[in-house]
Amino acid sequence: MKRALQFGICCFLILVIARPYLADKPAPKLKTRFATSRDGMVATGSPEATSAALKILRAGGNAIDAAAAAHAALMVTDPANTSLGGRAQILLRLRDGRVIALDGATQTPASVTSLKSQEDRRGYAVAPVPGNLAVLSEIVRRYGKLKLADVLQPAIELAEKGFRVRPRLAALWVRYRDALLNDPGAAQNFLKSDGSPYEAGEIFVQPRLARVLRQVAESGVAIFYKGEIAEVIAKDHKRRNGFITRRDLAEYRVRPGVVVRTSYHGHQIVSGGGRAWGNTLVQMLNILENFSMNSGEVTAEQLEIIAHVISQALEDRPQEIGTLKPKVDGYSLATLSSRRFAKSRAALIKQKLRSSSAVPATGNNTQGAQVQPKEEHDTTHLSVMDSEGNSVSLTTSIGPSFGARVATLELGFLYAHSYRMRSDPTPGNRDATEMTPTIVFRRGQPRLVIGAAGSERIPTAILQVISNVIDRGYTLERAVSAPRVFSLKGKLRMQPGFPAPLVQALSARGFQIETLAADFSQHLGLVHAVRYNPVTKEFIGAVDPGSDGSAEGPE
Repeated sequence: MKRALQFGICCFLILVIARPYLADKPAPKLKTRFATSRDGMVATGSPEATSAALKILRAGGNAIDAAAAAHAALMVTDPANTSLGGRAQILLRLRDGRVIALDGATQTPASVTSLKSQEDRRGYAVAPVPGNLAVLSEIVRRYGKLKLADVLQPAIELAEKGFRVRPRLAALWVRYRDALLNDPGAAQNFLKSDGSPYEAGEIFVQPRLARVLRQVAESGVAIFYKGEIAEVIAKDHKRRNGFITRRDLAEYRVRPGVVVRTSYHGHQIVSGGGRAWGNTLVQMLNILENFSMNSGEVTAEQLEIIAHVISQALEDRPQEIGTLKPKVDGYSLATLSSRRFAKSRAALIKQKLRSSSAVPATGNNTQGAQVQPKEEHDTTHLSVMDSEGNSVSLTTSIGPSFGARVATLELGFLYAHSYRMRSDPTPGNRDATEMTPTIVFRRGQPRLVIGAAGSERIPTAILQVISNVIDRGYTLERAVSAPRVFSLKGKLRMQPGFPAPLVQALSARGFQIETLAADFSQHLGLVHAVRYNPVTKEFIGAVDPGSDGSAEGPE
């Protein structure tokens, strides 16, 4: 008894002495890949971008302001995937019920020349007119509550003070270090003084980019497209055999995007079409609705259906996979989105299913060959919902990782790489991308804001997450984290996590199976999504387990 009393007194004294220190130094709050809130939600590919959006929401901004702040922050904290030299496709649902798409695609300069025989253009020669800053400014001006300077401030601070490099970005930096080293502007702005890449955990500061952002905040976006910054861009491109001129910059305009719609099992799906890939998402959903998918756990038969739906839709695209060069005999986007066309494709898939059921099991490749493809993000995505009824799905990119891998030294941002300029350089053309910003509605109200990174894996990943939510009744966290597949021309890539008997069954039905690494060094699309639950009145956010991102809502 006496010892117990002495022990208690000691514990009390320790707590009394330690209490001031515990109060002054609370445990740091960890960013999460899954979050809930009653006042809105943000999910982005960077914890700093998520924090930037939250800061704006707390300052009285709406989801549009918050998305613009996150977009600007991503141009600082995710230089491998977006920049002031990049492009974006945006889908908005405003509190008054309007759904609006905006096209901030990069554009081929007017002075571009035709490709010579066997010419392989790179660097400045494939750098297009940027759209990111123009479309960011446009959504704030037309639909936001705050000023452009307000939403740019978090990005300015991140560029000035620096941010801690995340593991996935660090890995990409190592891979593309030599490419960045080849250009003086890229090397001096995106590598250390000794030419080495930034490592995970190190602080990356960007003073030149901070100065450009501050100029835009103080003078408006016109300084970038018509003023002092435009002059610097044009002179640098002329000196480095690029094609961007002051006239190209001055004449750039944000265009209305294309909104495509369909329904899927009582939900309304709205996506960005045209130069985005919403038409392909609509086609896949229209095909999938012809099959039964309502099961808590995915079966081999259902996974086979999804694989055929993906493969068929990708083969039907009017652009070549990889180069995005238009096909001479490609289907129109209106055809891809039609239910009649989807029914014909569903009939073809049913024929394939009957044929595959007769394939004898060989016992080969039951676990899938391990492959090591060089997967890239190619893009990054953010989703935002606020308590006022506004929703934003925004996907942004600079092409392959680190874009064209060139930068104007004094401006501190990388130019995008234009696949169109490299394969089909036509003056005034805008880049088609696989971006698929999407919003899912139920009874006219937004329920799921979703998008992804990962080139042609973007719409296929979104398809599977939507099916997980609607068909399987998964929580958003489980729907985003569940393993996915990607199928093209008979090859079936599978993320780890599927039961071995399921993999064996698919192998027996004729698929050439490839399994991806379990460490997320490879991916089949990186999904960032926000959901609203009208029953609990909660907003839920989830980011892909393979990304460096975070989800968080206002407290």
